[in-house]
Amino acid sequence: MSDRTIVRSLLTAAAILAAGQAAQAQVSAPNQIQKAMYFLADRRDGPDCRPAFADGSPTWPEGIGNPAMSCPDAFGWTSFLSAIDQQFWTWGTDQTIWVADPKPLCGREGSPEDCCDPAVFAETPPLGEAPMAGCPYYPPDWSNPPPVISARPASSHSHDFLDRLDPARVLRQEEAEIVYRNRPFIRYSFEQNLYNKEGLGARFTAMQDWISANAPYRNDALAVDYPPDAVMFKVDYLSQSEMLQKGLIQRTDGNGQTLDPPNDPTAPYVTLLIEETLAPGDEEPELYYLVGITAASKAIPNWHWYAIEHVGNLGRCDFIGCNDSFGFSAAGVTVDGRSYGQNFIPPKTENSEDSTADIVFDPGTAYTVEQTGEVITPELDALMQAMGIATGSGPADPDVPSAADPAWRSYRLKASQTEFVTASGMPTHNGQSITEGGFVDSASCMTCHAQAGPDALGNPGIPGIGARSDLNIFGLNQTVNGAPEPEWFFAGGTNTMRSLQMDFVWGMLNATCIAPEGMTGNCRSYAGPLFAPPMSPVPTAGGAGSAAPAQ
Repeated sequence: MSDRTIVRSLLTAAAILAAGQAAQAQVSAPNQIQKAMYFLADRRDGPDCRPAFADGSPTWPEGIGNPAMSCPDAFGWTSFLSAIDQQFWTWGTDQTIWVADPKPLCGREGSPEDCCDPAVFAETPPLGEAPMAGCPYYPPDWSNPPPVISARPASSHSHDFLDRLDPARVLRQEEAEIVYRNRPFIRYSFEQNLYNKEGLGARFTAMQDWISANAPYRNDALAVDYPPDAVMFKVDYLSQSEMLQKGLIQRTDGNGQTLDPPNDPTAPYVTLLIEETLAPGDEEPELYYLVGITAASKAIPNWHWYAIEHVGNLGRCDFIGCNDSFGFSAAGVTVDGRSYGQNFIPPKTENSEDSTADIVFDPGTAYTVEQTGEVITPELDALMQAMGIATGSGPADPDVPSAADPAWRSYRLKASQTEFVTASGMPTHNGQSITEGGFVDSASCMTCHAQAGPDALGNPGIPGIGARSDLNIFGLNQTVNGAPEPEWFFAGGTNTMRSLQMDFVWGMLNATCIAPEGMTGNCRSYAGPLFAPPMSPVPTAGGAGSAAPAQ
């Protein structure tokens, strides 16, 4: 063999080896979906984000001046645990603020004798057996308040193709959604006359009149601005019959022992008996299972948002992944002996197995602990122990949640959100798989809720409630994300208002008229001192202290 032949052979072998190594590197390199997830996998909490619990509330290390911004994931967990500690299931709901057949606010010129007096919030509970019909109230203030009423959408069994592709969308159509609001939230809504359509419409008009006459100077009393301790807590429940039908709970455990009530023996659900349900048919009281939560705290001007999911939710990390840098540590990746990315669980992918060999989403399956490597962190475990949450052996009463129920350990933080975009301008996303079922990939709690606000008639100033006109591949509306558009609120190039921002509160959709104009959905009038904001100080009921509204 000549030297030239030997050299050629060696070069050929080297080329083959190099090609093999390149192919191997290509296989192990991130696919296009994993590359896109880089922008959602940021670690949001630093190493100093280690809250403790003392004197009845979470405490933060020195140097953490605003934990909602500096430690959004840890703050989400402390907010979640604090809501459990405060028994959120007893709080007010949309139906206790935006009440049916509302009465006008007392203490205004033209107020009738039969009116709603917000001064009750200055009195010491219990305030009586039951609140006055037609007026907002906080249930724990009363000894025998009306039961919680849950509204269920129509059945979605016709969407069989979604059972595999996006089962969370199917469950979204079956869920019973209850939005709980704490006492500071309800008090502000009541005192500021935001619980009826006339009050909402009059506020829009008052703000527009002020701008037209006094720009550039602002009247902060006309802006809707909830207090810093206000909380919104939206919970998704599924009925026992639905849970059994979907195979999410079982009647027996792994040893064949009967579970009463049925549950998931390895990752139990928190349960609640819902006595009254608005549904297609007369529904009997039924046990419901908590599958997800989307919540917000007014700890920062644009609210701190976070989503919680049951660990067994099918597709819980689909499309945008799951990001938690405080409560549960995931497998992440090991490079050169060091671990990275334990805060992020990427969505599942698979090869399309066609001629293109594209990498595509593999949606609709469980993200098991065996797959994700999730384990509770010592910091969250210590916080739960200190607060007495999930420390018991089981629910004291399956009909009513309890803080000690160990089932609280079955829940995971999906993501937190404090800004519309990242520092590099990428839109942020937060979408719980059931609440945002069908549009998780485009969901943004902040952007959607930024659109909340009334027009001059007390109706939504921005129709669509966060929806965009473009559709996903199922034909479902996608949702807005990223920074809000000025044209949503003002006619382009002017300060003529289209919508008065309601401080991110979509609950206004439940508002009805004190005096309806027939079946039009509008009110007879929005004018006059009875509705003119901001409200003047109201007389105090029963000689209690001042009940002047927060302004």
